[in-house]
Amino acid sequence: MSKDSKPIVVAIFAAFPVACFESGGQGRGGAQAATWLPQLAKAWEAAEGVEIHWCILDRTISKRVTVQHWNQTFHRVPDRGVTIGLLAARWPQRLGYREVVREIQPDLIHCWGTETLHGASLWEFDGPSILSMQGVITTYYKTGDLKDWRWKFFKYWEPKTIERATVVTSESQWGLDQVEKIVSGKTTRMVEYGVFPSYYDVEWKPAPEQARVVFVGSLNRLKGIDILIEMLRRHQDRDWTVVFIGDGYLADELRALNDPRVEVLGVLKTAEVQEQLARAWGFVLPSRADTSPNVIKEARVIGLPIVVSPHGGHAEYLESGVDGTLVETEDPEDWFAALDDLCSDFERCRKMGGARQAEFREHFRPKNTADGFLELYEDLMKKSEE
Repeated sequence: MSKDSKPIVVAIFAAFPVACFESGGQGRGGAQAATWLPQLAKAWEAAEGVEIHWCILDRTISKRVTVQHWNQTFHRVPDRGVTIGLLAARWPQRLGYREVVREIQPDLIHCWGTETLHGASLWEFDGPSILSMQGVITTYYKTGDLKDWRWKFFKYWEPKTIERATVVTSESQWGLDQVEKIVSGKTTRMVEYGVFPSYYDVEWKPAPEQARVVFVGSLNRLKGIDILIEMLRRHQDRDWTVVFIGDGYLADELRALNDPRVEVLGVLKTAEVQEQLARAWGFVLPSRADTSPNVIKEARVIGLPIVVSPHGGHAEYLESGVDGTLVETEDPEDWFAALDDLCSDFERCRKMGGARQAEFREHFRPKNTADGFLELYEDLMKKSEE
């Protein structure tokens, strides 16, 4: 973007984890969503030709709070919560966003996620707009794992939000394919979401004599944890350990296995997650639907081989047999065979993890995400002026 041209004013509506500022922006903390946003904002610190405003719903405040970080403005907007917002057709969020939009007067708006209420912002602006997918609720819902009644409302709003946006982005072709199934012919673009810089400093250092496989995420059926539970029940005599990081309704069932080679660590902070990834021989993800979990990218940057399902964007970061294994069924025996094979030969495991590590370390740099969205902003402004 030209230094001399008027900056493009962008209002971004997202669940930005403002807690990252309290720890100096050192990545995600426990249970933090939208783990790709801090590194995106940090990568924009020196961006030219653009004025970035982040708008964040916040239940902990009664009036708007505005702060500056990384040459960007962060507006924390008072919120009455998800349940009230859904029951009131998102009007509380719309009214809060309306005030911010009137004040900022953006040239375009950028909304993140259909599993949040940020999509309400699209109804408060008539100019060019972007919707960036996080999960795809319509697809996730089909797995039968979204049992909370509120997911029905998110599923109802998802196609309307997609239709409302000028352009829809996703970090994976899988995600774009799901969008096409929901709203055929929608204008889309792929923009990769990057990995926080501190993961580039993590040294992969597994112990050759202690095979460990790690999972990070929600402990539920959507992520395929039930498949791993059955696998572990059947094969308690294996000589490798499976480590689960995260929380969910299947956590107690994992603990009930009473298996000394099953570790259920709960929600960990970034540095603790990084330590577990550094010690693991590989990463496992039997997900039934996943746009592209950031932890897979973090594992790829560190140099772990992965064992994954084909049901999501994560499979796009795998060349099966070269840097991991694709398991195409839900049969626990197939998952055991793949993991047992991975854990049987340390040197082969090391070779697989490093096979395309340099490629991934370049591909997942936050600057690529930042540049991709800046290019999209500029393209949308040119088209709006034609």
